[in-house]
Amino acid sequence: MKILVTGGAGFIGSALAEKLLENKNNFVVIVDNLSTGNIKKLPIFNNNGIFIKLDVNNRQSLAEVMVSYKFDYVFHYAAVVGVKNTLQNPINVLNDIEGIKNILELSKNTGVKRVFYSSSSEIYGEPVEYPQNENTTPLNSRLPYAIVKNVGEAF
Repeated sequence: MKILVTGGAGFIGSALAEKLLENKNNFVVIVDNLSTGNIKKLPIFNNNGIFIKLDVNNRQSLAEVMVSYKFDYVFHYAAVVGVKNTLQNPINVLNDIEGIKNILELSKNTGVKRVFYSSSSEIYGEPVEYPQNENTTPLNSRLPYAIVKNVGEAF
C-alpha cells in the first residue's frame, strides 16, 4: 500500500508513520513543511518510505506528489500548531483550510481510497458540562486553530 502522511514531522504524524513503516508492505511518504514539525522526529526509513519537504497549502507541489505516487490512503495531520504560535499568526492558521481542501480534492481526483483527518477537542472551547459529550457540547471555540479543525470536519 502507498500511504501519505502529512505533518509527518509532528508529534502524532511521526508516531503514526513509524508504526506504518513497521509493515514492509507499506510505502510511506511523509510530507511536512517543518514550520512546526521537527525533522528529528522523522522515523527511520528502511527502503519503504521517504520524506519530502512540502507545504500542503501549495496545491501544485502537493499535486505533483499525489499524482506521482497514486496513494491508497492519506492521513492528514499537517497543521499550524501551538497556542502561542496560532494566536500570534492567525492568518497562517486559517491558510490551513487550503491544505484541507487540497488534500480532499486531490485525493478524490487521484483515486485515494480513504482520507483520515485529525481534529481536536479544541473545537468545543471551554467546557459547558462535565464530562464533555460530543453529542451535546456546543462548538463554541473562537480560536483560529479550532475553527480550522471544525471546518476540516465539515469538509
